[in-house]
Amino acid sequence: MAGEPLKVWHVITSTGVGGAETQLLRLAQALGPERVAHRVACLLPLGALAGPLGATGAQVYSLNLQPGLGALTRGAKALRRLLAAWPADLVQTWMYHADLLGLLASRPLTLPLVWTLRCSDLDLSRYRRSTRLVLKACTALAHLPQPRVIVANSQSGLDFHVRLGYPRRKLRLIPNGFDTDLFAPGPAEGARRRAALGWGPDDLVVGHVARLDPAKDHAGFLTAARLLAGRLPAARFLLIGQGVEQGNPLFAACQEPPLAGRCALLGRRDDVPAWLQAMDVFAQSSLSEGLPNALGEALASGLPVAATAAGDTAALVGPAGRVVPPGQPYALAEALEQLLRLPERERQALGLLGRQRMEQGYSLAAMAGAYLELYQEMAGRPAAAGGKGPGGAAPAKE
Repeated sequence: MAGEPLKVWHVITSTGVGGAETQLLRLAQALGPERVAHRVACLLPLGALAGPLGATGAQVYSLNLQPGLGALTRGAKALRRLLAAWPADLVQTWMYHADLLGLLASRPLTLPLVWTLRCSDLDLSRYRRSTRLVLKACTALAHLPQPRVIVANSQSGLDFHVRLGYPRRKLRLIPNGFDTDLFAPGPAEGARRRAALGWGPDDLVVGHVARLDPAKDHAGFLTAARLLAGRLPAARFLLIGQGVEQGNPLFAACQEPPLAGRCALLGRRDDVPAWLQAMDVFAQSSLSEGLPNALGEALASGLPVAATAAGDTAALVGPAGRVVPPGQPYALAEALEQLLRLPERERQALGLLGRQRMEQGYSLAAMAGAYLELYQEMAGRPAAAGGKGPGGAAPAKE
């Protein structure tokens, strides 16, 4: 009914810390309960972002499924009961397992269904056989009347799924949105954080923010860090992300020359915006991405970046940094060295350019507005007056 909030079920694999989960949280924060009533069904046990999601006014439920194909039947029945208990205007699913389960659960209820794609150039050899089978099923089922719309967060991801066999006519592009109030330069706080690590204003801090996952290529970053450490004595390395901790054999190199005494492994943090302020440059070493959250947050924080050309990274960075091929740590080290050898004023100018790109082309408001228009379309409600802002929904390119 006109004037009432839209009712949206979100189905997502986990509520742990990850790109899709973070964007769902940002969306729920931007489209609060006065415009959209959100309910979230999580396939796995609740994770770290369940609390923040609940704080937005969303109700969060867990199906407590265990990974594996055997969970599909049990999960579909449990999810169908949830969806039926709170009839919504539409269902939005996030990532392949949730896409498949959401389709199975929503079909008897005839609820409009929106799938959400979050990756590109996926190297399937790194994933379980069950995940590969789920993707194969989604590719075939995508041609059914449901889902009505399939949203990709990157043009590269959209094109990749068309090559897999997804129907181009259903695909739309809504890039990630970034909170440029939360992620912003802060020299004073950055200096305090550096001092807490024993680093001073003359040190050159390279930051890396990513959960421990093969697609993020931490091993490649560490190779680049070793090369850079041998060339720049002032280089320091600040690594943040779930699983990025002392004791993991992958990070044993941080205890050996030339990295010994020059690395800080902070693991998962809830205060990433402040730690970004402590960095001089930001590195992304990913082999595969869609439109990377951590990179956009670094750009919003005013950091020049050296990044691998995974997903839509090159489009996101533009002239605000250096982009190199994935899987080439020597090239990444060279790009980082180029940035660190720039005069400080030139680095700051690059950082300001990156922040302006986030404000003008990838704002949180633009993403939220594009999703709101999509929800209104799915619910058969008239859209608000005015066109789409930068980064708004767009059909697939032909």
